[in-house]
Amino acid sequence: MHMPEPSAPMPSRPAADIRLDADTRWRPSTRAAPAGGLIRRRAALSGLAGAAAFSATIGLSTALRDPAVDDGTRADAAPRSLNLIAAQTGETFSDVFAEGSRYDKAKLARLNRLLRDYQSGEVKPIDPALLDLMARVQSYIDQPLRVLSGYRSWRTNRFMYLVGFDVAENSQHVAAKAVDFTVPGMAAARLGEIAQQCGAGGIGIYRSGFVHIDTGPPRHWTGA
Repeated sequence: MHMPEPSAPMPSRPAADIRLDADTRWRPSTRAAPAGGLIRRRAALSGLAGAAAFSATIGLSTALRDPAVDDGTRADAAPRSLNLIAAQTGETFSDVFAEGSRYDKAKLARLNRLLRDYQSGEVKPIDPALLDLMARVQSYIDQPLRVLSGYRSWRTNRFMYLVGFDVAENSQHVAAKAVDFTVPGMAAARLGEIAQQCGAGGIGIYRSGFVHIDTGPPRHWTGA
């Protein structure tokens, strides 16, 4: 059964001074934003039928691994690298950022900046477990992951909701534990399958061609 992203209280603050860039690649929802209540995860499937359909797509019988646990026997004990391009800014990263339990602080700073909130410019430390998860996904792919969204500030997240985007109130993006990306020439369903094999928590497959992965609780959905 589909489980929404964990939600926690969010301050109700005005977002009138937040503006979307003219070239934003976010896709708006077709629904009208409700006057109040909890923000729902983008186009999340509900009910057993939706969960069953997704399970059939990515084969949920494969055991999920906890990306936060490093027992020295996993691939995370080896050097880990990423090859990224930020779709909105053109910034790139192609380098080793960690080996075993040792993370290169300078490389992490570069990744934090590349995965910043592109609308506000705010930078937040990205969950190392997410970077490790992305590196495992990257090991299956010979080209850059094209990042659409990494960290998202609560103000940007709130504004997106107010203008009609389907976002979760306390999205894993707000906690710097989620990333949305595409890979040219690869179907989103295949990316979701790879992410599931690599131990992702949340996995969202979108018909527009991108996949959401995070290090939150295991849950799965599809969207537009």
